Amino acid sequence: MTTWLLALDTSTPRTALAVGRFDRATGEAQAVAEATHDDRGRPASAELTSRISALLAAAGVAPRELGAIACGLGPGMFTGSRVALATAKGLALGLDCPLFGLSTLAIVAGAEHVRGSVLALLDARRGDVYAAPFVLGDDGPERLADDRCCPLEQVLAELPAEFVAEARAVGPGVTAVGPALPPELRARSLEVPGADGPGLWAAAARAALREAPADVATIDAVYLRASYAELGLNTPKRPPYRSPFA
Repeated sequence: MTTWLLALDTSTPRTALAVGRFDRATGEAQAVAEATHDDRGRPASAELTSRISALLAAAGVAPRELGAIACGLGPGMFTGSRVALATAKGLALGLDCPLFGLSTLAIVAGAEHVRGSVLALLDARRGDVYAAPFVLGDDGPERLADDRCCPLEQVLAELPAEFVAEARAVGPGVTAVGPALPPELRARSLEVPGADGPGLWAAAARAALREAPADVATIDAVYLRASYAELGLNTPKRPPYRSPFA
């Protein structure tokens, strides 16, 4: 049976959306509409629901026709990951349909229709990167190792030499770590601002066809490390308020 699938991700500086059909019985999936929005300078939450409505209208799909939801969980921007997941949970609960969790690194790996060996990179700040290796084919991203948050040098040291020799580094983290990449890998690198519709659909279709749905009650965003607030590194913007009655 053909099922309509809506996918979304807001864990990078871009909002990625996609909607299409998949059929587990035949193993086929087809995107019907995709959208990519640049969110630099404004929160994705401000326009996410209206963008979803516009995408569904472009595809000729009513919300009640959706039979599955897929959502990027991170790693990436903490607030963005939570916004997408909260929206996806609300849709899955309201429509009583399955929810599939996606790695944002898997989504970034397929950006710009990239194929072959790919090292997906996101800037994690503080000298670290979010990274994961994939092989991209017609059936989406095949993961070779878990998502990591660590210095680039450690990522490269743990990857097989043959993978590094032929891979492309892809993602918004490429610029941040460019000088640290081996020259051959840097020459093959592709800097992209973030997730996009085609990469999102590739990851979502693979999950919908091959993986079990998540438990909507317990699924959570993927952070891989503590936030600045949890580490006590946030600098208050103003002095603490002191009550005159204290």
